[in-house]
Amino acid sequence: MAQRNSVPSLWWLAFFAILAAGIWCRCQHMTDVGTRSPDERTYTAYAASLADDGLGVYRELFANYNDHPAIWIYPAPTRFGHVALASVVMTATGVRDGRAGAAFSWFFSVLSLFLVVWIGLRFFNPWIALLAAAFLAFSFGELGMARRAWQDSTFGFCGLLLVYLTCEITAAPARKIWYAAFFATGTFAFLTKETSVLAFGFCGLWLAGVMLFQERSWKMCAGLVAGGAGSLLLAFLVWFSLAGNAAVALAAVDHSTRSGAGDWAKLYCSGPWYQFFYLLWIVGPLTAAMAAVGALTGIFANLPRFRKYIGQPLALRDVRVIGMALLMTGGFIGFAAFVPHLQYLRIVSPADGTYCLLAATGFWYLLSLARRPLHGIGRQGVTAIAIAILALAGLGDYRAFENVVVRSGMEELAVSGIRSVMGR
Repeated sequence: MAQRNSVPSLWWLAFFAILAAGIWCRCQHMTDVGTRSPDERTYTAYAASLADDGLGVYRELFANYNDHPAIWIYPAPTRFGHVALASVVMTATGVRDGRAGAAFSWFFSVLSLFLVVWIGLRFFNPWIALLAAAFLAFSFGELGMARRAWQDSTFGFCGLLLVYLTCEITAAPARKIWYAAFFATGTFAFLTKETSVLAFGFCGLWLAGVMLFQERSWKMCAGLVAGGAGSLLLAFLVWFSLAGNAAVALAAVDHSTRSGAGDWAKLYCSGPWYQFFYLLWIVGPLTAAMAAVGALTGIFANLPRFRKYIGQPLALRDVRVIGMALLMTGGFIGFAAFVPHLQYLRIVSPADGTYCLLAATGFWYLLSLARRPLHGIGRQGVTAIAIAILALAGLGDYRAFENVVVRSGMEELAVSGIRSVMGR
């Protein structure tokens, strides 16, 4: 890995400005949520029961879920992680409504801003870190989730944390502390949402490649597999304990994963695969375009023939990290686009951070090429134009969030609802 890049004082000023803007955007509409979606009401009911009656109530929750097939399309009591956090807020404040879950959604959305900056500093370069924070600060999907009692902001942070830990293990495979943190995060992710299998699996697949092709160690690969199995087993043990016995817990897991989509999802979250890519474009055009450039840049930077031409302008510490970002982003976007009835923005929350890192990489690469004097415009002029483009794009994304999500009272971030309000 290359030596760390220094961080100039100007960078810190820009960082605090972007962080303040991101937090401000997330605070503006926390208290004007008119109605809560069915998923939010389900999480809130679970958390309120937990806060009022303790862990013992979960036996009743599991039994009730298994006995009523009509509610299998809603979140199962197996999604314990975010619910437990919301119940802590309820116990501390006395609040028993969706504001408790939304508080942690806001908190983890802000934490994701810090984490994406740290990943950028640690593995990319300071300016890519800053650009990634700027894209994430005004992200349509992130702003929509941060004010809701869904578990997706929490889950999104877990996905980004898994990516970070994967990159740390890739850089230093002998440091055992990173493995412990990776498996612990995986366990919490399993207890938060079923699609954690994807996030954990993508990261595990990447690490398996590191063990086999970089370290050339079947023993380390076997240890990785054993650790992953241990994380899943620990999650199952938590479910068994909450449900009272293994059969009840396994039945709930089976119902939640095999129930299929409800009529609402079939109507509002469905369409041709390319519609989801169009959705990403209309809610954040600059982010989508730059992420495409970043993906292509990352692919070429990892090819030996092109590495010196692509890698040097980027000044990355390790070009392999773009591969991990590509796997996570492409995996979740492909999952949403090609699996039926999953075209809504919440489903890709674990990849929001890596999506913005790819966008930052693409923007920085184009900026690096353009910072040579062009038609009398010097480097400072190019930088000023780039800042203006970012500011206008961020303002546009935020206005779209306000117009589409806030003013319409939208309860879900589904493709059909967003396109209908936007008239596109």
